[in-house]
Amino acid sequence: MTHLSRRRVLAAAGALSGAGLAGCLGGGNGGESTRECSGDQRSVDVPPAGDPESDVTVAAYEDFACPGCREYVLNVLPRIEDEYVEPGAIAYEHRDLPIPVDEEWSWKVPNAAFVVFEEAGPEAYYEFIPAAYQHQGDYSEETVVGVATDLGAEEGAVRDALESEPFCEQLVESRAAALDRGVEATPTVFVNDQAFESPGEEELREAIESELS
Repeated sequence: MTHLSRRRVLAAAGALSGAGLAGCLGGGNGGESTRECSGDQRSVDVPPAGDPESDVTVAAYEDFACPGCREYVLNVLPRIEDEYVEPGAIAYEHRDLPIPVDEEWSWKVPNAAFVVFEEAGPEAYYEFIPAAYQHQGDYSEETVVGVATDLGAEEGAVRDALESEPFCEQLVESRAAALDRGVEATPTVFVNDQAFESPGEEELREAIESELS
């Protein structure tokens, strides 16, 4: 699967100045360690972008309320996509790790993302991620619904997801899997089994090239 000309435009529009990425540490932000899930729950299985059969998998653990994740997605990832994801050299996965940096939006934004996947498919899902980060610090029901509906999701379904969090259990499980893998901060990016906290573009490129060689 390839994408995302729109994503590159969004990244360029939201580029941040500054020399490095500042990550968000788990357990140090005062947030609850888990989420009480209720109501009807469901799950989805989002495929990787790029080539799912590649021998190199890059998996990024993110919290939608983490400023370092925003900078990673908007400033670092687009060039990695251009060079490795869109040509099909690697498989690329977004994985949710609600620390939570924000007690509300660390959970609600990924719920909306999964609705976008259900209703508009994987390309729309991967486009939703940078589009949502554009509104970090100003998340609201209206902004998240606006992003999701622009990508093809039905408004009522997104509003229902923000209210009832039908993917809460999936997110709790995703968080637990990240911690079991030893992830302590977001963004943490794995290139196969090698982990990088708040990586820069060159660091990721070197790791990917090493695995491809």
